[in-house]
Amino acid sequence: MSTLTKGISVIFFFSVCGIALFAIEPSEHLTVKEVVITGNGKISSSEIIKRSGIRAGTTSMLFPASKAKQGILENPWVSEVRVKKLLHGKIKIEIYENEPFCIVAREGVEPHYINAEGRELGTAEPSQGLDFPVISSKEKISPSLMLQAIEILNLSKSSSALGWSEISEIVVEENFGIKLLTLDRRFVTFGKNNMKSKWHKVERIIVHSRKNNLVEKDIDISSGDVGVIGYDS
Repeated sequence: MSTLTKGISVIFFFSVCGIALFAIEPSEHLTVKEVVITGNGKISSSEIIKRSGIRAGTTSMLFPASKAKQGILENPWVSEVRVKKLLHGKIKIEIYENEPFCIVAREGVEPHYINAEGRELGTAEPSQGLDFPVISSKEKISPSLMLQAIEILNLSKSSSALGWSEISEIVVEENFGIKLLTLDRRFVTFGKNNMKSKWHKVERIIVHSRKNNLVEKDIDISSGDVGVIGYDS
């Protein structure tokens, strides 16, 4: 074997050894030293770390960011998550949380929050706030009726006739549909379907009543065509 060939063999040998050594003892830049979490308020940092599968002292090459994100997103409070691998062994996890839209109260089930899309969040707690309209039912609410109840609450946000802050409860029954109860104990029966059209008719009824110095006790707009109105005597 020539001197040149021997030299190349030696260089190759030490190169392989170097790669093997790197594989056994990863660079400190690839070792997880710190996990920084931002944006979380309703889910603890310790739970986020557990769900991510990230462990201090391990190599960041051993976990894909997509798998860490998937684990964190299994918590219903999390709407979006970003995982970034930074220099010097730092991992940054940015959390974007769902906001409670209202509270669902159903017999046999603890009251819980849902977001504006109807996704169940955590149990309703005083520390998270309880000043939300309530969607109530004696039975499990079908997705269709849940979305109709949410639609009514969304319509109330921009209404001057019957605003969000006036609504106490929305009662949902699978057979009869939706009935709204205000804080001052007025009832509006919507029934099922065509909520936007029915809502605008209810607004016109309330505005007309106020112009005539009348206060409606209940409104039944379930037929979709004619509103049946009861007034306080």
